[in-house]
Amino acid sequence: MLQQLFIQNFALIDQVDIRFEKSLSVITGETGAGKSILLGALGLILGNRVDHSALKDSSRKCIIEGLFDLSAYKLNHFFEQHDLDYSDQSILRREINGAGKSRSFINDTPCTLELMKQLGSQLIDIHSQQQSLLINDAQFQLNVLDALAGNQKILVQYQTDYTEFQKLQIELKQVQEQAVESKKQEDYLNFQFQELESLNLQIGENKGLEEEQNRFAHGEDILKNLGQIQQVINEEDGNLIANLNIVNQLISNIERFDISFVTLSERLNGLRIELEDVSAEIEGKAEAFEYDSERHQMVEDRLTEIHRLQQKHLVLDADELIELKSEIEGQLVSITNSEGKIEALTAQLEQKESELEKQAQLLRKKRLAVIMSLEKKVQKTLVNLGIPYAQLKVKQESLTLFSKNGKDQFQFLFSANKGIEPSLISKTASGGETSRLMLAIKQILADHQQLPTILFDEIDTGVSGEIAEKMGEILAQMGEKRQVISITHLPQLAAKGAHHYFVYKEVVKERSMTKIKQLKGEERVEELAKMLSGKNLTEAAMNNAKELLAH
Repeated sequence: MLQQLFIQNFALIDQVDIRFEKSLSVITGETGAGKSILLGALGLILGNRVDHSALKDSSRKCIIEGLFDLSAYKLNHFFEQHDLDYSDQSILRREINGAGKSRSFINDTPCTLELMKQLGSQLIDIHSQQQSLLINDAQFQLNVLDALAGNQKILVQYQTDYTEFQKLQIELKQVQEQAVESKKQEDYLNFQFQELESLNLQIGENKGLEEEQNRFAHGEDILKNLGQIQQVINEEDGNLIANLNIVNQLISNIERFDISFVTLSERLNGLRIELEDVSAEIEGKAEAFEYDSERHQMVEDRLTEIHRLQQKHLVLDADELIELKSEIEGQLVSITNSEGKIEALTAQLEQKESELEKQAQLLRKKRLAVIMSLEKKVQKTLVNLGIPYAQLKVKQESLTLFSKNGKDQFQFLFSANKGIEPSLISKTASGGETSRLMLAIKQILADHQQLPTILFDEIDTGVSGEIAEKMGEILAQMGEKRQVISITHLPQLAAKGAHHYFVYKEVVKERSMTKIKQLKGEERVEELAKMLSGKNLTEAAMNNAKELLAH
């Protein structure tokens, strides 16, 4: 329940602080006095977007603050879910600076505008003149039926499953399309795989084969050079090893006289030993080298095939061909597995479809069960509101495919005249009839929803006199179970309020300002009298006002 509304520096309002009560409160005032400004300010703490031009003074901060009593509405879970401090007396606050930057707070904790909107939607239902047109909206009509049928939990589960159903449909379609496309390439992929598989490539094979090819290609040069090396090392004239031995012997003769030559002797001895090893290894390589023409041809052929595949697949070496083979193998496995995946997804889809069908049938059954009651209650209320031949008919049509709301669509049809078949509301109902029809539906909905506060903005549009009084009685009845606030221009409706607020303009320092005050006693009688007869109060108007309040 809205207990208090504080507004500072908004439109024509410098500062107002209003306390609201339980039951039915009415707000009146001359056209242009600022009733819509109150509504706009309240909308800001319910998550509406800011119109920056609404700031009265751009040098000051605009503040809108609402105090709500939440003690009877079990909203603790919402606060816990969003990490907010809960209090039975909770404050929603909106601040807008001169630059138009807005900040939102719930119990002094900064929050997103979307979060404020989510909470606000559970606190106040604002019914404006424009919202009366919602009566023509198919989704609104369906929401009415679901509220009366108590379908909230079932619908949430259905919509969760429906979302999963749609995801499965998309996934299955993608897998099927991929499978079709892959099947077209399967033969070619198999050919590529077998071509690579038959080579039985080894990691690093390129380098080894190319080195072997190089040896075969230059075998004569290798043997010629090895022979020359052996001659240089071992020939009798200029034999390296023999000469080293001679040099080493000569140094040995000297080292007796100078010990520093011992080190040189040791180094020369090491060179001799190393040269003997090199000579032996070269001799071994020369003896081991054997030209194998068959092996040479095999190496040439294998390298040719490897190079051909490298060029074909645009890779650098055999290692990348091995990686490519692994990738192709994975694609082939995926193609093989796609049939199993399609079967699994199809089974999941069928299971989900079966669950949806059961839920859709239950939704349909519960919706159909409340239609007759809704039609009768609306008709009864509309008769009371001066439409004696009113008819509301709810037309149901089954769908072949699932939708986000089930497998049905519903349409409200209306007729206000005897002998005229109900038709689309937008085509048959006048503005006053639409307002009364919406009020009748809101009255019925109020008993099935937990909203603490309902605010009606000129629900009495298009009606007057006795009908306005009847509308006031309905609002007063609704106010017995919850807080109802009605902005009205009709005295008959205003008189039904348990509390009366008056919005007016006042010139302060040559500037018009909107203000609001609660009327009691004689002030209220005078306001109703002015609404009845104008500014010039007459005794008859005063008596009529007192009579309205007495009923």
